[in-house]
Amino acid sequence: MQMAYDAKLLRVPGIHWLGVFPSDSEKFRLPNGCLLNLTAKDRQKAESILTRCYLRKETPKWRLELEIMLEKGVKFEIEALSASSLSFLSTYIPQKIHEGLYI
Repeated sequence: MQMAYDAKLLRVPGIHWLGVFPSDSEKFRLPNGCLLNLTAKDRQKAESILTRCYLRKETPKWRLELEIMLEKGVKFEIEALSASSLSFLSTYIPQKIHEGLYI
């Protein structure tokens, strides 16, 4: 944020979010033990990110995922997806890439 004056030079317009999304917790039926409550600092960071103007126009799916996380009040790490099977991650990421399930 301190270098906002150079934003046009520093941005990466082709970046994609690959990995777990807050909406994946329901999709993959994560056990409650894998979910972590958001801390006050987590909430503050997410709310700060949501105020950035580019999230309104350029990346509405990112915005939606952050809103889901705030609404549910929980987060999880990608390792949580291996709760049901240790080999799950070795198929999850390639499948997301192949199917274009990234934002």
